Amino acid sequence: MTIDATRATQVLDQSFARFDTAKQNDVSRADQKISQDDLQVVADNSDGRFSAEEVEAAKFLIGSDAARGALDVGAGKGWVDGTISRKDLDATLSSIKDGSFERRILDTAAGRGGADGNISADDIDAALKDPGVPQSLKDAVSLMRQGFTGSESEFNDALNKMNHDSFAAAAELYNSAEFKQLSCVPDQATAAQAVRDAGGDAGAIKDLQQLVKDPSFQALDAAQKSNKLNEFGLQQSPEFKSLPASEQKLITDALAARKSGDTDQAANIAKLIKNEDFQDLSAEEKTAVLSQVKNYPDERSIANLDRLMGKDWFQDFDLGDKQRTLKAISFLAQNDAGDPQVNKNTLERVLSPDSDYVFKWDDSFNGDINSSGGLYGTADGTNITFNAKMVNDGNGPLTETYNSKHVVLHTIAHEVNHNVNGDEVSETYGYLEQEYRAWYTGFKSEFGRPPNNEEAMERWRNEITGAYSGTSQPAIDSSPEEARKFAEELSLMTGQPVPANASHDELKQFIQDQVQLPVKDYADATGAAPVPPGNKTNE
Repeated sequence: MTIDATRATQVLDQSFARFDTAKQNDVSRADQKISQDDLQVVADNSDGRFSAEEVEAAKFLIGSDAARGALDVGAGKGWVDGTISRKDLDATLSSIKDGSFERRILDTAAGRGGADGNISADDIDAALKDPGVPQSLKDAVSLMRQGFTGSESEFNDALNKMNHDSFAAAAELYNSAEFKQLSCVPDQATAAQAVRDAGGDAGAIKDLQQLVKDPSFQALDAAQKSNKLNEFGLQQSPEFKSLPASEQKLITDALAARKSGDTDQAANIAKLIKNEDFQDLSAEEKTAVLSQVKNYPDERSIANLDRLMGKDWFQDFDLGDKQRTLKAISFLAQNDAGDPQVNKNTLERVLSPDSDYVFKWDDSFNGDINSSGGLYGTADGTNITFNAKMVNDGNGPLTETYNSKHVVLHTIAHEVNHNVNGDEVSETYGYLEQEYRAWYTGFKSEFGRPPNNEEAMERWRNEITGAYSGTSQPAIDSSPEEARKFAEELSLMTGQPVPANASHDELKQFIQDQVQLPVKDYADATGAAPVPPGNKTNE
């Protein structure tokens, strides 16, 4: 016959009087306690007084410190002392009915202490070695331990949230072929964390098993499976559950909009909402962050929002400037039309933990989101200030106009490039070339390719006759040698040769002629523009 802890308890209940007086062999000497000596007498059954099931129950309890200990302190009083009272037995029967018996077995599995709810590491180790602890309970505990890196008290808390049904569901999951096929790290560990976060909810554990058994899950590649498990775990996490329903929906909408290649999306969202700096935000600021997660559900955007949380300058912004910055970072990070290396390097420069870049927003700059021209941004070392009127606040996505996209996709990389190269303003060709290089980098950031000659000339035209004329004209006027540098650069774009032995005035005229030259007269308007010297990747 098969005896387990539950059946052994029931046998003791049914034959309590016989066990109580097994050693004395005298019913008048009953003391309402079953000692280990009593159990041994029944197990030996030398005089044949006891039934086969009573003998097996006694042998089982003698051989299992965990099961015997649970009965020993079943009433919740005192310490393990080798005796089982009627109250201990009645309380243990109640625990079998209410589903807490497995926890009681674990509580004193090491054979010491009382029923205090403290399942120690020694208790766990003893339970896993104890022949009387059901294999299903051992398997459930093994699942709960998978990938766990927290404290003993945290593991104790996780186990104390479980009951008979959740231990059984956890064991079934642990023993399923589909679970065993998962990689130990990270997938089994992710699943185990989801079980711990589920707080002993058997339904959630069964949902997880249903997920891994689903043919559509089985058809996924390894990375896609990991993401699906992270999606499930994210929605079991206490951080997710603590969010209002409206913010949970922002996350689930983002999950639903995931691109197939974004296999780190769910893990990145989980990392973001667990970030202490995110947790410290106000309710409306959290909504602002998660709104951009929904608007831009790209794993790169979410990863960079997580890094943004740690920036003091971001935390110091008012709500409107936080919203602008969230849009800017999210939109830039997912700009597949841009140069991936430039954009990645730019974001790394701004958001790395040791970065000293600081963003600011100014609503006094000329121009707005729909204006023709205006001031997009300025930089003073690593302090970069943007035109607040060109990027909309609010929780919606970026309102995409030429100006808003230029601020986000071009100006950030442009101003970072100035700092990377150590540029300084001066009335020289060298400085104007630095401006061209920063523009060249911003162009690649925005469009993902180098500019052509026509596009580059438009920039030089602005530098010579437009916004930078106050710097470029003194440089051109300063000497024939300086003027020739401008002339030779423009010649590379138009294909028009610089006159040999030209005077200073002739060089200045040539420069004016080139910036005014119709595109149709270029030798190759769509050809590659001159490549400026210096760092053009923001690495």
